[in-house]
Amino acid sequence: MAWRILTVAAIIEDEYGVTPTDLTGAVFFDVMTREAASPYQGDTVEVERVKSGFGSNKQVNVAPHTTRQIRTPYAGSGTAGVPPSFWPLLLCTGHSEEIDLTEGSESVTYAPVSNNFHSVSLLWWGDNDELQVLPGVRGTVTRTTDAKAMPYFEFNLTGLYQQPYREAPPAGATKAPQAEELPVNKQNSTFTFFGYEARMQSWSFDMGGQVEHRNLVGYEGVHITDRRASGQVNIEAPRIQDFNIYEKVESHSGTTVAPVTFTQGKTAGNIVEQQCPRVQLSNLQETEVQGFRHFTMDTRLLPAASGDGDYLWVFR
Repeated sequence: MAWRILTVAAIIEDEYGVTPTDLTGAVFFDVMTREAASPYQGDTVEVERVKSGFGSNKQVNVAPHTTRQIRTPYAGSGTAGVPPSFWPLLLCTGHSEEIDLTEGSESVTYAPVSNNFHSVSLLWWGDNDELQVLPGVRGTVTRTTDAKAMPYFEFNLTGLYQQPYREAPPAGATKAPQAEELPVNKQNSTFTFFGYEARMQSWSFDMGGQVEHRNLVGYEGVHITDRRASGQVNIEAPRIQDFNIYEKVESHSGTTVAPVTFTQGKTAGNIVEQQCPRVQLSNLQETEVQGFRHFTMDTRLLPAASGDGDYLWVFR
């Protein structure tokens, strides 16, 4: 079977872990790469026996489930106010969605939440029309934005296990609107770092979601039980008179918290802006890039005093 032949769709579940019987609402979306995740895994125990000779014991999967890794373009739909094609994945990784159709300022905003999580059923067609349905999917997400490279989201998803079977994708199914991603560079990207227009080499993001598969007597489900968003940034070292990085990163006599904003794209419909209102820096290290002195720092994305609000993605 061919590795690169793949069709993926997701549908929001009305009832957790129950795949809707009407799949007309399934959203087909672009996948950049398929990573080597597991269609069948779980916690295992041995069936212990005393034997008349050496040898292994049987092993039993006591909590079967499935994991998938999906990379999608870090890009908008192509039309302001229309969600990107992978919007169901943003919802099932612990985010809310707000669509603003105000003329001239159309946007779609995704914000992290701490309860009332959505779930999706993931429909995964491989070669030869082999379909695996994953109900009850939830997960966590990372974002990679390196200079002179293509940016992407990576979703790490966990769902309830079901055995694959043969079934073709729905006839006439088309992918949701999706613009192409743009390279991270001077032409397409801007980065505002503690009020300073930093020369960014890279800035990674990790939602830091803790995802737990629970299998108990009378219950099975996947839950997001925590979120600790963080990342790592690499910038060209600024002159101290232009931007005193030491004042920002020191914490021995008090901490400094300030906004960081990364905007990718400049054409309406394909602008993605990540806003992080309260970022703390730590672990300052010197590095060398192309013969220039750079600083690498950890970024801790702190929530608002009222909870959540540690970051926003605004597609506009």
